[in-house]
Amino acid sequence: MNRIIKDSIGIMSMVSPAQVELAKQHNIPVYNGVLYDVTEDSYGREIFTKINSNTVVLGGAILALEKLSGLPATFKPATLNTIYSVNNTITAPPGTPETIALFGVGIGGSATDFGNVITPDFKQRDVASLVPIMVSKTAITGTEANKYFFKKQIPLADQTTSDAWYLKEFDSVSNPKSLFKDSAEDGVDGTEITEEVYNSPRTEPIESFVEYRIKVNKDDVYSYFEATGNTNMARYNAIGLYTGQKVLIDADTSYYDYVNVRLFSTVHIDNESVKERKVSTYAYRIYSAI
Repeated sequence: MNRIIKDSIGIMSMVSPAQVELAKQHNIPVYNGVLYDVTEDSYGREIFTKINSNTVVLGGAILALEKLSGLPATFKPATLNTIYSVNNTITAPPGTPETIALFGVGIGGSATDFGNVITPDFKQRDVASLVPIMVSKTAITGTEANKYFFKKQIPLADQTTSDAWYLKEFDSVSNPKSLFKDSAEDGVDGTEITEEVYNSPRTEPIESFVEYRIKVNKDDVYSYFEATGNTNMARYNAIGLYTGQKVLIDADTSYYDYVNVRLFSTVHIDNESVKERKVSTYAYRIYSAI
């Protein structure tokens, strides 16, 4: 299953509906994006069908402004490292990139009954009720073994403990690209811009974005509910993107993990069951213009 999530990096927050509409009339992006199902038509083109809106939170907005200004913010929300006591005494070496690098999932984005999705809060500093993506008493193996991070010990149903990895790196990240919004069909990408357009006679709007591909494998999330003895409730209903800095934690074992981790954005959806052990793929786009 493929889905697409869209973010807009905006300059407004906590505004009234009237202000939002005024901003849209003047092509000023706000902080809401959209989660889409992705399907293919008979020509192999991806078709996007809207599911729900998502929100860039305060931590993400501050980071965007820091990158634009080149200056540190006077306030930033606490890092996940501090909140969860994971690598919270480690500082990244100067020059370590701070990027959108990870995703996590939670179970607090919706009630247990279908159709009662909770609106995210701009002030959130974590995904609603974050749960581990992977739980295992032994080393993770397989083609994506090196994608799991933010490791922490958790108690299990059998009164023992196990390693749990709360965050995961993306399957892939695209180069930023720009498109004319000239498609005649809803949900289909327009023409990609590959040369100068400053003197073009075209009048269609332009959108620019970077796309992150997220993969939830058959053991992802389910392993947590299995280890804690609650597979009947094996699900997720919140997805979040996190920024962070990847650093060497243990040179002897070549173990890397992330520090300075903060929530960038989150989307709440109806409960997505993981009991069927399926693979779900999402495309998460962050737009700089709408």
